[in-house]
Amino acid sequence: MATRKRPRAAKDTVGQEAARLRRGAPGKRFIGERAGQSREAKRQELDRVVRMAEEHRREELGQASVTGILVELFVDSLRLASSLILAPYRILEAVRRGRKAEA
Repeated sequence: MATRKRPRAAKDTVGQEAARLRRGAPGKRFIGERAGQSREAKRQELDRVVRMAEEHRREELGQASVTGILVELFVDSLRLASSLILAPYRILEAVRRGRKAEA
């Protein structure tokens, strides 16, 4: 007589394998994988991400030339100076508009 297949039998088997996997070796991602393989893969991924971040940082530093930085500094100082010079006139104009609005 043939055995009858139950609908949840496959799901139960996979669940039991997953539970055994978690109990047996923390850090494993796949059934049949050794814990050392998982640790090595995580270390390699971390090394790759660190290398990419260092390359990105080097590219950013290489693109920012000294002359570009100095030009940006000069332009920003001119903007600041014009704001400081024009500030009293803008304040005076705002006070005059406020008095006209009250009258």
